[in-house]
Parts: sequence; structure tokens; C-alpha cells
Amino acid sequence: MKKSKNMYELINNMEFNLEGYEIQELSDIEKQNLKNNFKKKKLNFKKIVTVAAALVLTVGIFSQTETGKYVYAAFESKVSKISYSIGKSLGIERNIEPYSNVVGQVREDNGVEVKLGEVIIDKDELIFSTIVNANKPVEFARFDTEIFINGEKLTNYSMSGTGGAIDDSQETIFMVDSVDVKGIELNKDVDINIILRNMNYFDGKDEKKISGKWEFEFTANGDELAADTYTLPMNYSFNIDNLNYNLEEFRYNPVNQKIIGKIRGESDKDYELDLRGQDNLGNKVVFSLRRMSDKNFILAYENIYGDLSDKATSVTLTPYAREFPKKSGKVSGEFKKVGESFTINLKSKTK
Repeated sequence: MKKSKNMYELINNMEFNLEGYEIQELSDIEKQNLKNNFKKKKLNFKKIVTVAAALVLTVGIFSQTETGKYVYAAFESKVSKISYSIGKSLGIERNIEPYSNVVGQVREDNGVEVKLGEVIIDKDELIFSTIVNANKPVEFARFDTEIFINGEKLTNYSMSGTGGAIDDSQETIFMVDSVDVKGIELNKDVDINIILRNMNYFDGKDEKKISGKWEFEFTANGDELAADTYTLPMNYSFNIDNLNYNLEEFRYNPVNQKIIGKIRGESDKDYELDLRGQDNLGNKVVFSLRRMSDKNFILAYENIYGDLSDKATSVTLTPYAREFPKKSGKVSGEFKKVGESFTINLKSKTK
């Protein structure tokens, strides 16, 4: 990918306009995992550049005098006519429409249109999709994000995302963001306010910024997905240097399949983790590190080989890891086996 180096440098050097925010620095593993998630994939016969960003923010208070103009876009809006589902964006083959809350709100500020398309609530995770018309070629874009749930501002959360250009002009992009919500119950009807400020973007040559405010208010519900969510307690661990990685829970539903764990011990090294194996039907299965915050981590199922089969009754996995470099730079080392194989009996998962 010819321009990858520039995009990596963008992530290293981009200065997000976070005035009014207190920023909690990303760990080395989070920064490197951010870079590794840049990759290419195809969606609907169009080349999509997939990008990922992870931010852990302690959100401050914005000045009450600060104003951000937004308007309801009328029929001339380009993004109002575009629909791009969360499932399609994430490469999920099964139908997840029953779990999606369609918002469809469009806001415009400073020549940039933003459409909040769909929202999915998955227990302690908020997933939302946006379509952005920048009216100029854009390879990568992120917003400063502020989120309120039932009137309460999220003050410490992790956020990751994926996205890419919808057409060859690269003026219109889609993004799907996932937010880990801690300490707030996401059950029944939830009032949500998402405020996007200042689009930081990469035009293929330089990093740039468009000031603005795009605000969305809506109500969403995650009861149906919660009813189809199963959990399975786990107690498998492996060691890397002085660190003990303990896998505690497997959580499964039609939208997400993830393994949740904790790290014990101290080390000056950080590692990228994979769980690789296959189900009892012979299908390849991979779980990759999605997030790491403090001593908690999440390994999420990768759809590179298709959905995790609903017919599978067990999955056998082996842990692999490679060290992140202490200095910024691309990971070059090979993954090495760091533990023995183990099997998850999917028949024993419970709601």
C-alpha cells in the first residue's frame, strides 16, 4: 500500500483539537494496535481502505459559550441518500438488522455533512455508524467525540473504529465506531447524545482539520440483542515473561463474539495477541486483540474466514503473541506460540 507510511505518520503526529479534554495517554500496545489495524478489504466491489483508531479519553467540560452550528439536511443532502449497514461494514454475513436501531439523522457544518446511520447496543458496548461527505478527497478521518448516555457524560471510555471510502472519489467515507461503556446500564430504552467536533483528516499528502460540530440525539434499545447473547465462563491462562494472561469469559451473540480477560503481573514489554485454531467443523477461527485498557483486554472474532458458524459445537484455539517495539514503528516480528491449545465447548454457553 503505497501511502501507508504517510497514514502511520498521521496517527503518530496528528494533533487532535481536544481543548477542554483531559487526555489519558494510550499505552504503547494501544498505539501499535492502532497502526496494525490499517488494512485493505473489498466491500460491494469497491476498494475500501480500513482504518482504526483507539482513544481513551477523560472528557472535560466544554465552555457553555462555545457554539457549533448544525442543520437538518434537506433533500439536496448527498449522505441522506446513502445507506451502509453496520453488518456490511464489519463483514458480518448473517442478518443483524433486527438488532440495529436506525437513526438516519444528518447534520451539516462548515461544508461537511455527517449522517448517523445505525446504532447497536451490545450490553456494555455502543456501536454506531456514520457516513461523512467531506466534499473533498479524504483517506482517513476522525472526530473529537463526546458522548452522553441518559444525560450522563462518559468520562473514561475506550473507542475503536473502522471505515473507508465508499466511492472512487474518496469524498464520501463510512465509519463504524465501537465504544466500551463502563459503569452505565445499557438496558431498555437509552437516551443517547453523540457530539462530533473537528474533523481531523488525511488527504493523501498532509494532515488537516475542518472545525465544526455535528450533534445527534436519539433513543436506542438493546433488549433484543441482549436476549440473544450467551456467555460462557472460562478459566484458561498462559504466561509471557512476567505477565499472566487469564481468559475469563466468552461472550457470543449474532453481532459480536469476544473473549474477555485480565492481565496479572508487571513488565516493561507489551504484546500483540492472537488466538488461532478451528471449530469442530474444520473452519478456521481467529480472535485478535481489539482493546487493552489497564489490566483488561478483549479478543474479538475476526470475520476474515466468514462468520463463526452457528452449527459449530466447539472451538479449539492456541495463543500466539509477538512483542511490540519499545519505540514507535511497524511490528516486524513473527507471532510465536505462547501457550497450549484449549477448547471452548459452545454447547455449554448460557444466557
